[in-house]
Amino acid sequence: MSTIFRCLPLCAAVLLGACAVSPQAPPGTVVPDAKASQVEPGVTTKAQLLALLGPTTSIRFDSGVEVWRYLLPGAGAPASYGEYVVVIDPRGVVSKTRRAAEVYQVADKKT
Repeated sequence: MSTIFRCLPLCAAVLLGACAVSPQAPPGTVVPDAKASQVEPGVTTKAQLLALLGPTTSIRFDSGVEVWRYLLPGAGAPASYGEYVVVIDPRGVVSKTRRAAEVYQVADKKT
């Protein structure tokens, strides 16, 4: 029992230290713009997209349509991100893509 109480301060320090880590990107995989530009609606398949850009945040609808969301490095602040959304039809082929510049900015929290 005394071992648990001795470890408690160490565990608390580790948990508090994790809160002080530098800002992180919002959920989603960050991909270079050059790679995202290789995706062709009507041509690129889901398997090719996965091989090219990797796994990311996604939503699958009952209709079989999937929406995959990637992040693009922003041109402004170092911790800014654009959004790259890919719509995959039920056949597994990219049907649409959309880009939005600098949708997210991660604020650097200084104490």
